[in-house]
Amino acid sequence: MQEQLSLLNRISDELNADLHPDRMLRRVLDLTVAHLNATTGSVMLLDQQNRVIASILQQEDLSRERAVSIVGNILTDGFAGWVLKNGRGDVIHDTRLDERWLVYDNQPYDVRSVIGTPLRRRQRIIGVLTLVQDEPNQFKEADLPLLEAIAGQAAIALENAQLFRQTEQERIKLSAIINGTQDAVLVTNSANETLLLNPAAREILGLKREPAPNQPLIELTDNTELLKILSPNSPSSGEIPLPDGRTMWANVVEIPEMGQVTVLQDISAFKALDQLKRDFVTAFTHDLRTPLATVKGYIELVRMDGPITTRQEEDLDGMTRAANLMKSLIEDLLELSRLERLEELKVEDVDFESIVISSIGSLRPLATSKEIDLIMDRADDSLFIQGNSVLLTRAVSNLVDNAIKYTPSGGRVSINLARNDHDQAVVSVTDNGPGLSAKDLPRVFEKFYRARSEVDDTPGTGLGLAIVKTIAEQHGGQVWVESQPEKGSTFTLAIPIVENGI
Repeated sequence: MQEQLSLLNRISDELNADLHPDRMLRRVLDLTVAHLNATTGSVMLLDQQNRVIASILQQEDLSRERAVSIVGNILTDGFAGWVLKNGRGDVIHDTRLDERWLVYDNQPYDVRSVIGTPLRRRQRIIGVLTLVQDEPNQFKEADLPLLEAIAGQAAIALENAQLFRQTEQERIKLSAIINGTQDAVLVTNSANETLLLNPAAREILGLKREPAPNQPLIELTDNTELLKILSPNSPSSGEIPLPDGRTMWANVVEIPEMGQVTVLQDISAFKALDQLKRDFVTAFTHDLRTPLATVKGYIELVRMDGPITTRQEEDLDGMTRAANLMKSLIEDLLELSRLERLEELKVEDVDFESIVISSIGSLRPLATSKEIDLIMDRADDSLFIQGNSVLLTRAVSNLVDNAIKYTPSGGRVSINLARNDHDQAVVSVTDNGPGLSAKDLPRVFEKFYRARSEVDDTPGTGLGLAIVKTIAEQHGGQVWVESQPEKGSTFTLAIPIVENGI
């Protein structure tokens, strides 16, 4: 017994010495032939539909077509087929007395003794192993347990070999994709040590060769924005300027128990296009101010020139409203342009609750004129943030003003102020207006997008929520909306809290 255990351990070590599938198949056959004193043998591997995926036969100098034909006959009418169908091994003491042994045409050798067993893994037969001798009565039933044990070790090793091959193929495929992409791919562990850099990433970092394994990223680059976005509690995406003037957009994905994968895409062309658009909008809106003021002036002159009819007065009122809407659009465009151009935000320690109270106070007359109740739930904790009080007041005012606009007379707007689990000061503005459809939700913060435009008579420029989003991002915060048709909407603005007001 001890001798058999030692033999199995030795066989296991030999089988796992090389995980190449083809060499593994040959080693399985060679080891079993040697340890059971067989003349030669065959081994066949099967897929889940019992189709042969690999084989080594007793006769090796066969054409592919001849080998396929022989394997098919063996698995249909031969001893290997009997082992497969019955799911167990057996011994043929003399092939001339056992009809299970199939002799094919022009067989160059004479087989008299046979022993065979299935290769089984996880309740599934993955192959058949057969050994032969040219003399009768060379194998005994007592040899079956040892052959089955060897087959069990071989099945494990063969499965490992197949998994290794699949993993290697996937690795080669993934490596080709990563190395071929123009996007920079950077993989780091939790300590910001580099695990993988594709050629595009090495080019961005100015590296001429692959860095040393687990080399700290801080030793490879002094790009503060890249190091910042990979630091704990940082946003998962952001712009990364490069010394050569290019701008990359970084997306960081956390991988549990490994670290993070950062993909950097070159957005320099989009930045240039966006800058061109901003310059155009700024010039365009500035140039509109003068003719717009002239139009409003002529409207007043018409009123001053003499008596006008009631219909004319209505027409002039319509022209005035249109001019005022155009003036609001110009002012919003200019403000949004200034915000988007802002490179450095002037901030100070601010009590966020006081900003919300001030915004509500300025809009209370509008709510009163529509008979809308403005209700505020104050926070339990102090909410000190670092921000620009003017911009934050504008952002909160836009949310409250938007809620009042879309809430019917006699309705209610609730403002809730709190601290969330992410250490952010959060203000949520809830109305009981018409709500938003699912298709509108992803686009409400886009410039000029107005939901329900085909049925909605509420005046607006379509820039108010875009301004809120820009201000939130300037402060490292977020804004989002939750809504259902006919059930109202809740807009939420979240800004990071500064502990103890410092």
